[in-house]
Amino acid sequence: MNKKKVFLGLLLMTQLPLSAQTAERGIKECIRIGIERNLGLRNARVSIDAGQTAVSQARANLLPQVNGTLQAGDYLKRPVNVTTSTLLDADFPDNPTWGKVRSMPLTAQGAIQVGVPLYNATIYAAIYAAKVVESLNRTAYEKARLDLAVQIAQVYFMAQATLENRYLLDENIERMDSLCRITEALYHSGVVLEIDYTRVDINRKNLIAQRDQVEMLYGQQMNLMRFLLNFDAHDPIDVVRMPQDITKLPIDGLNEQLPELQMVEQKLTLLEKQIRQTKAGYLPSVTLAGQVGYMGFQERAGDFFGSKSNWFGNAYLGLNVSIPIFDTNKKRLQIRQYHYQQEQTRNSRLLQRAQLQEQYDNALLQIDQTERMFNTQRENLRQSTDVYGVTEIKYKEGVSSMTELLQDEMRLREAQGNLVSAHYLFNKSQVDLLRLSGNLDEFINE
Repeated sequence: MNKKKVFLGLLLMTQLPLSAQTAERGIKECIRIGIERNLGLRNARVSIDAGQTAVSQARANLLPQVNGTLQAGDYLKRPVNVTTSTLLDADFPDNPTWGKVRSMPLTAQGAIQVGVPLYNATIYAAIYAAKVVESLNRTAYEKARLDLAVQIAQVYFMAQATLENRYLLDENIERMDSLCRITEALYHSGVVLEIDYTRVDINRKNLIAQRDQVEMLYGQQMNLMRFLLNFDAHDPIDVVRMPQDITKLPIDGLNEQLPELQMVEQKLTLLEKQIRQTKAGYLPSVTLAGQVGYMGFQERAGDFFGSKSNWFGNAYLGLNVSIPIFDTNKKRLQIRQYHYQQEQTRNSRLLQRAQLQEQYDNALLQIDQTERMFNTQRENLRQSTDVYGVTEIKYKEGVSSMTELLQDEMRLREAQGNLVSAHYLFNKSQVDLLRLSGNLDEFINE
């Protein structure tokens, strides 16, 4: 029994590092998982399927239409046809006699009707418009995919910065614990005052409170990451620690084939197809029509199924030509509306292009500025670390005061925070540039 417990304990111990290792996911892995599993992106993929179905639906209008009809009627008052004696082989008499032909009271009819559109410009225009809508849905999905990738990256970088601040707080708390022990020893030796020890202890407690707050913030960011990746609430996930240095990737300039610009162009194309579809309503349409069926007449309903059968076959084949003549200017006014929408869409294209260029220029300026800030803050951190080390030695020797030591420690923590913040802003700006330059997919799939 004891051997089993030991074995299970060793098994659990070997599984703990593995779980911790698999909980960490790189940014590229998170983006790929999000693209695959995100619920919002699934709806965009459904829109693509809906667009494909719309094209098939429009094409189906070119196929033959087959309908079966059944009809039965009872004339409560028998219809009467009145004719002349011409039908009685007395052609054009001087005084024609009139005769009455009384019809059967019960009628039944069954037929199969077939219609084949031979020429209908409206159907072809609708097919072209449906294809443009399908392409528009694909572009909308591409935009949603890239926007999701940027959103995941921004959350990931924020979580990285939060995690790095937590590690730095752990180091600062450990350093403050050591300083507390030193100050307490100096206080008991009568070298420093009690107020000095109290100041150090207050700073240590403040750091512990900050660490608790940072841990809560990191948990919230991981919950947001689980939502974006469509993970369960209890699925373990962590980000990789922020690297020590930054890497600037090459940027090619603003991409003219961004989904935002393509969507505006496709909307213009769709308006052109809709105008063509409306104009097609002025053209005649030709349909090949045919029918095959039987019609029966009886005195009583039961005779339809008896031996006295009065069924007569009928069949015809013909062309139906529909020529639009006047529609109260409905099509002309609709076309005018489309022209107004075209003008608005052209203005939107210019506005969208200018906005994207502004975003690209701002991201370019920000990444250059944050790169300089990162290098500056890294040097400040090195100097702050050296200054604090010297002040700490002087304090132990009784040369420097506790106020000077705490001030240098605060500057050290400020430099640490500024360096992490500059690193986060650099990463965020770089993702924005990759998105605007069209290189985000290459970054994800490296």
